[in-house]
Amino acid sequence: MTESEAGLSIGDIEVRILEFLRRELLAPETTIERDDDLLTGEVLDSIGALRLAAFVEKEFQVDLQSSGFVVENFQSVAVLADYVRGSVESAEQSTPAGLKE
Repeated sequence: MTESEAGLSIGDIEVRILEFLRRELLAPETTIERDDDLLTGEVLDSIGALRLAAFVEKEFQVDLQSSGFVVENFQSVAVLADYVRGSVESAEQSTPAGLKE
């Protein structure tokens, strides 16, 4: 995990996701908030969703391929951040003390 994702709050995760969206996927005049619908609000198209998923996997060391790459997890930045935090916590609990993944 980079930086110690274990210490990241939901707010920290949301900020990083929002920064990525604004920098990489949104038009300059587009505004987005944590609770905005990413899919039906036409913020993300299919390619944008794939790019966001790749960012999340790399940035937070979360494996979305297993079961996380589902529409429900990409409804909003808040929902995605909650999913990421839960995944990070699960990974921490499954890693024996003293071992690094």
